[in-house]
Amino acid sequence: MKNLALHQWYVVVNPVSGTNRGSLDWPQIRSLLESHSIDFDFVFTQRKYHAVELTVSAIRKGYRRIICVGGDGTHNEIVNGIFFQDVVPTTDITLGYIGVGTGNDWARTYMLPTDYYECVKAIKGCKTFIQDVGRIDFVESRLPQQRYIANMAGIGFGAEVASTVNRFKEKGLKGKSLYLFSILKTLFTFKPSTANVRFDGLNYEGNVFNMVLGIGKYNGGGVMQAPKADPSDGLFDITFIKKVSRFSLLTNISKLYNGNILKHPQVLRYQSAEVQVSSPSNLTIEVDGESLGSSPFTFSVVPQSVRVIVGNEFSRN
Repeated sequence: MKNLALHQWYVVVNPVSGTNRGSLDWPQIRSLLESHSIDFDFVFTQRKYHAVELTVSAIRKGYRRIICVGGDGTHNEIVNGIFFQDVVPTTDITLGYIGVGTGNDWARTYMLPTDYYECVKAIKGCKTFIQDVGRIDFVESRLPQQRYIANMAGIGFGAEVASTVNRFKEKGLKGKSLYLFSILKTLFTFKPSTANVRFDGLNYEGNVFNMVLGIGKYNGGGVMQAPKADPSDGLFDITFIKKVSRFSLLTNISKLYNGNILKHPQVLRYQSAEVQVSSPSNLTIEVDGESLGSSPFTFSVVPQSVRVIVGNEFSRN
């Protein structure tokens, strides 16, 4: 077997990410990798969850360095592939990121640049950080499933917004305003579901307007829903809203982007390593921007389990 572990990168490119930016911008990204003397092989994903399969296969072949050229969904699939393989400990893999997606929210926590040249410089510099990863156990098609969370999971309003965004993307729409437009559209159609939520510090049964469980700070294209999240403290940072009026949400949208969401009197913050959620209704959930499964859900943290490349200015504090 070819010894790739010490130097060669395996680049997973999602060609349709960011409404085909992955395909359109790959020649530029490839040239930058080559000009920085980064030794790599690359492959294009062909379908949903293909990045999971490619990652498992690459690790079995001996690769220990992987670069995601895609968005939060592709990055999530690669992280899941790192966990689904059984060849080496998950922290033996180094994961780089070049964002071509619509949101690129995972990268915001780590102060990774959006400029491709600067992204490649960060990969060349290889400043790493070992982050926590969340795990969710759920049911899909009546079968028990599990999925790993690299950034954030959401239940309720935010999850419905993510579903709306994804439907617009499928129609070819894109742009930074897509998330804000989806928030406004969802605001007038969303109805909170009744749920039972249990974790350290809370045993609640009633309507849930919105709840996020953050490893990172951002989702929804720059919405800072977990502004105090520490990605390596072994805990989900939980932002919980039982009820809020449409008027209050409209007049406080800026707080979603400037980190002041926790100052709203109806927004509660908790921390926990395990969360259980059940509901008699079809509860909407998203993980790293992708909709999945149905309740009941059990969330747990896998502490300090993935090694990622971060921006030069990133500090845990």
